[in-house]
Amino acid sequence: MTTGGSPLEQASLYLGGVYAPVMDEVTATDLTVIGEIPRDLNGMFVQNGANPRFHPNAGHSWFDGDGMVHGVQIDDGKPVFRSRWIKTEGLAEDIAAGHATYVGSLAKPGAGKRHKNVANTDLVYHSGRLLALWWEGGDPHELSLPDLQTRGTFTYNNTLKGGLTSHAKIDPKTEELFFISWSPRPPFLHVGVASNAGQITRHTPIDLPGPRVQHDMAISDRFICVFDFPLMMDFKRPGQDTLGFVLNDEAPARIGLVDRHDLDAPVRWFEASPCFMWHLSSAWDEGDEFVLVGARIAGATRVDKRGQVHADLPLVDGEHRFDSHPYMWRLNLRTGAVVERQIDDAFVEFPRVNDANIASGARYSYMAQIKTDEPTLMANGLLKYDLVSGARDRLAFPDHHVGYEACFVPRDGGSGEDDGYVVGFVTNRTDMASEFWITPSRALADGPVARIRLPQKVPPKFHGRWLPASVLS
Repeated sequence: MTTGGSPLEQASLYLGGVYAPVMDEVTATDLTVIGEIPRDLNGMFVQNGANPRFHPNAGHSWFDGDGMVHGVQIDDGKPVFRSRWIKTEGLAEDIAAGHATYVGSLAKPGAGKRHKNVANTDLVYHSGRLLALWWEGGDPHELSLPDLQTRGTFTYNNTLKGGLTSHAKIDPKTEELFFISWSPRPPFLHVGVASNAGQITRHTPIDLPGPRVQHDMAISDRFICVFDFPLMMDFKRPGQDTLGFVLNDEAPARIGLVDRHDLDAPVRWFEASPCFMWHLSSAWDEGDEFVLVGARIAGATRVDKRGQVHADLPLVDGEHRFDSHPYMWRLNLRTGAVVERQIDDAFVEFPRVNDANIASGARYSYMAQIKTDEPTLMANGLLKYDLVSGARDRLAFPDHHVGYEACFVPRDGGSGEDDGYVVGFVTNRTDMASEFWITPSRALADGPVARIRLPQKVPPKFHGRWLPASVLS
């Protein structure tokens, strides 16, 4: 399979077919259920993603579409479906103008107004609020529950500085939220901490040699984990009509550990094989070691440092390749040694764990299995990895169906890390009909026990969150 085409041609693939945006906000209660919804599953699944309101301008990327959330609320076996625009300031400007007023993130400098906070990437429930986050940072947008209406931005009572990047992590023990904020100008990276009371309690600069594409971070009981990946802007590529990126595979990837408790402790850097990573699974402390699991990308860009074009795997925005494999790093704090290994040869993305174990040693990791015969990022199944035994279970999607990031949900009254359900959206590309699947984690290969047919197509989305029934009121 070859993707071919320029970055702009590649980006257009994310505007049609299953990716085509939906315009209407929908609330529906009369939903068809195939199977039976478990009575020990009560709460709401909400997923965020890109959904362009108007035809985009130059430099558009899949990452740039306006945020729209789709949610399924379940109460004693009865489902309710909702879809809502995230009403950002930039979207209001576009609606007032009647067209897109910003250029995309791949537009070259000087092409027009840029860096629209679309709040389209992730969701986190913290400080009593459901917050929509953007991968470039900026202020989070608060959404009401269960209606999912936009209430405005939330700046942690005016203590947030420099923005809050998607993939913030909540420590279930302390209820603190850990996050990064990044910038193309010095200082290039900060780590932040917010209390559940709604105050930023830490905002520490991290010394980097230059600007880096940042996306995810991790926490353990002792550390905040950040990255210095050798993924650089490429301004010298001939004939390039958008911003370019290149992975310098002659430079190591650096993994930095920031002490959570000693604010004056220097960052401890560890060198690993050159790579990039969009998404982490989890991290934990194990004796003298810090252990990290994620979806590692060896060849992260379409054009490599030597100018060779690699278009044999799915591309996002025509620049970023997705040849991610499940991977583990062990960083020895006593010796400084790094031991790294690939867990499986499957192509994966969007790893998730039981959030109760996000910082303390998750045994099970759930990852979307990526199709390699498509030019865009699509999943044809879900994989469950047992990081202790090495076992792997698979939920296969039917032919012509694609899925997105899945979310693990503990069942009401359950016990054990994987005692619950894996939930998420699945769409049939033949008729563009979407369903919400509920699959027992301990019987993943047997398939869903309930499929809820939805009244609206759900375009492929980024990241979601399960909200227990106790927070919906």
